[in-house]
Amino acid sequence: MVESSIRFIHSADLHIDSLFKTKGHFPEKLLDRLRKSTFEAFDRLIDACIDNNVDFLLITGDLYNEEIRSIKAQVHLRRGFERLYEKDIQVYISYGNHDYIEGQTLPIEMPDNVHIFKSDNVEHFPFEKDGKVLAHIYGFSYETREVRDRKVPFFTKKEGADYHIGMLHGSLDTNTDHDVYAPFSLQELKGKEMDYWALGHIHKRSILSADPPILYPGNIQGRSRKEAGEKGCYLVEHNSGEWNFQFVPLQSITYDSTTVEDLEITSFEELEKGLKKAKEKVAAGSPVMLTITMMGYAGSTEDIQEWVEVINENEDFDSDDWIWIEEIKVEGRTTWDEEDLMKGSHFTGELLRTISNLNEEEVEQWLSPLFSHRKVSKYIHPIKNEETTDMIEQAKSLLLERMINHERRGAM
Repeated sequence: MVESSIRFIHSADLHIDSLFKTKGHFPEKLLDRLRKSTFEAFDRLIDACIDNNVDFLLITGDLYNEEIRSIKAQVHLRRGFERLYEKDIQVYISYGNHDYIEGQTLPIEMPDNVHIFKSDNVEHFPFEKDGKVLAHIYGFSYETREVRDRKVPFFTKKEGADYHIGMLHGSLDTNTDHDVYAPFSLQELKGKEMDYWALGHIHKRSILSADPPILYPGNIQGRSRKEAGEKGCYLVEHNSGEWNFQFVPLQSITYDSTTVEDLEITSFEELEKGLKKAKEKVAAGSPVMLTITMMGYAGSTEDIQEWVEVINENEDFDSDDWIWIEEIKVEGRTTWDEEDLMKGSHFTGELLRTISNLNEEEVEQWLSPLFSHRKVSKYIHPIKNEETTDMIEQAKSLLLERMINHERRGAM
């Protein structure tokens, strides 16, 4: 049994300097706050390391959001690591699929306390404390954007340390929500007998195993409503033969959602009250990007959008407790059966059948001219996976609503 103690912070997926390209229609002050959020979350990460007097910081991949690392992002990281250098806190970094080694980079030198895995071969760094090698930290970096090979077999414990910690930017081979890079199984990880597995790549924090600890900390700052809730890192400690890990929130802006039910809105004033009531349900005290689901609303979507614009105009982005209504969803107002419509021989049925047979490749092919357009491509980013599915569902709902309402008006 290990008698020594160790304390460190496990983080991943900083995605610093995310450009929020799809948010270009937002007010400039809001867009500025969004773009600062990843930098501010990183500063909080450095503060957490210092405040908790950790031995070292682990960052398991995707420090940057793009393979082209901006000077601004690199210098900001260096300044943070220099603060840790002054406190004799070491930093161990592996690169992932967003900041892979062959991507373009600039020669910004990091301080001597920063240790980077510089190839796709699994290697290890020794961590020394009080003249003794306390831990071996194992890892690798992505050399190209995609790593499809299983990397776990190459993690081999080296004698001479009390602790053995593996850093792995990848996903379970059974995962269906993200691109599966560097796939692994829990059985594989446990078979390597590491004392701790520091995972990265999945933006939702989760504890895959407590013995041994196998953790995803998630990303440190949400960047869309799909990355809602608190975001941060894990403070990890081993003492008296036991592992303890505590989540530390770091986000500068929180993506949140709420629901307004049993609406009986018949006037503009009542609609305004409904939207303000939704905002009141969200915890104040920090900036929030809010999605509101309105159950049972049967009024005009144009009326909703008009009120959202009016309410949002009053937000002060210089404060720390603003709430911006980013999206309104309306549910429970359909009066048709989609399955029945799909069986029909009319145009609506044919449209639904066509949509149901769509695949991601077809959607990507249709939209590719947008993403390759010289001017437009600066403001949008390619969509895939769950974003594609979500977009298709939204488009389908909008088309059905417009078509059926048009048919009803024509029948009057």
